[in-house]
Amino acid sequence: MNEPKFTRRPVLDPAVADLLAGMEQKHAIAQMPKRKREKLAREHAKMEARREQRATYDLPPLVRQKIRELAEEQHLPASQLVSLALIRFLDDIKNEKINLDNMKEPSRSPRYDWNLILPGEPDMVTTRRKK
Repeated sequence: MNEPKFTRRPVLDPAVADLLAGMEQKHAIAQMPKRKREKLAREHAKMEARREQRATYDLPPLVRQKIRELAEEQHLPASQLVSLALIRFLDDIKNEKINLDNMKEPSRSPRYDWNLILPGEPDMVTTRRKK
């Protein structure tokens, strides 16, 4: 009677798998022609330089669409329009032209005490006070 052969499957630690993947990527880059490697290095350096300027925020789709439309209409980068809006907002907060206390409602999140009731068209904002 044939006995089943038990073999052990190799299990890779995620850190080891990441290390191996990184080594494979470095090897693949090393095999590229010099010009391609230099171009890749320039692109990588460019991305690293921009990293400090980048931020990610959750915005309702309609707000993103309106920003995109205004940017196209004005022939400007959307990020510059948003930067201008945020700079002016922060200035208005500093000069007490905007009072966030009037827009706060309690949050159910353990991380935050408050949520903001955002002004604007109902379909433009995702967080609205339930009536």
